[in-house]
Amino acid sequence: MTKMSIGAAFSETFAFLKANWMQMLMWVGGALVVVGLLGYLFLGSTFAAMAMSPNDPSLIMGAFGKISLFALVAAVIFYGVSMLIWRGGMHPGEAPNFAWAFQAGPALAFGMIVIMIAAYIVIFIVMFILTLIFGAALGGMGGLSPAALESGGAGAIGGGAILLMVLVYIAVIVFLLWVQGRFMVAGPVMAERLTRNPVTGLSESWRLTGPSQWVIVGFYLLFTICLFVYALVAGMIFGGILGAVAGGSVVGAMLTMIVMAALVYLPIIMISFSMPVGVYRAIAPRASGDVFA
Repeated sequence: MTKMSIGAAFSETFAFLKANWMQMLMWVGGALVVVGLLGYLFLGSTFAAMAMSPNDPSLIMGAFGKISLFALVAAVIFYGVSMLIWRGGMHPGEAPNFAWAFQAGPALAFGMIVIMIAAYIVIFIVMFILTLIFGAALGGMGGLSPAALESGGAGAIGGGAILLMVLVYIAVIVFLLWVQGRFMVAGPVMAERLTRNPVTGLSESWRLTGPSQWVIVGFYLLFTICLFVYALVAGMIFGGILGAVAGGSVVGAMLTMIVMAALVYLPIIMISFSMPVGVYRAIAPRASGDVFA
């Protein structure tokens, strides 16, 4: 276990992507096709019925149930595929272990859901406490009294409240990035050890990321910004070109969506799958026997 540098994480991420892009393209592309077909089968008729009867509460409740089920199925597929990608990349030439991947993937997904629920509970408690503290402070200082409002105190209170909200919002984002960073390498750990136990991956990830936790947060934030900029610019370029060529037809719109998915969103997904292994290799370079070649 070593302290990570952002440069090493970037290098390892793109080394993994370079060595395994064909395998990733196959697995991720196949998963997108399967999820797309399932989405059409699960939700196509539901959305059409909702469009016909937008005020029917029974349709809304039914749609919510179907969307939740579809999201669960999609998560199982993508987490299982991610396990296949990580294991195959760290152990080239090994036959895909579908039985393990589609048990370990959902197990990790469940573990991450529990952690994120706990994180949001912490956020809710902290927000509630801050509301009580600052609400009592403003009331105790007479900040909401008629005299204060008449003398311009409302503007000061409003400005202070806005600043506080911005600071709290930034703190929440940083906290969630920190949580994601501390458990980022749980999947690669499980793939390396071929375990189905998410506790093993999550606890080992917590241990490994400890010395580099804030560097990982910075890497995560920087990578997210880069991906957002790429998606924005590429979407504008390809969307504008394809939109002009398609001429507004239905077939043209479908082709535009397919091309956008292939040229914009698929590379982003592949890079996102490479990031956990990149961080894992940067903080534990001798922890696995994989060779990116």
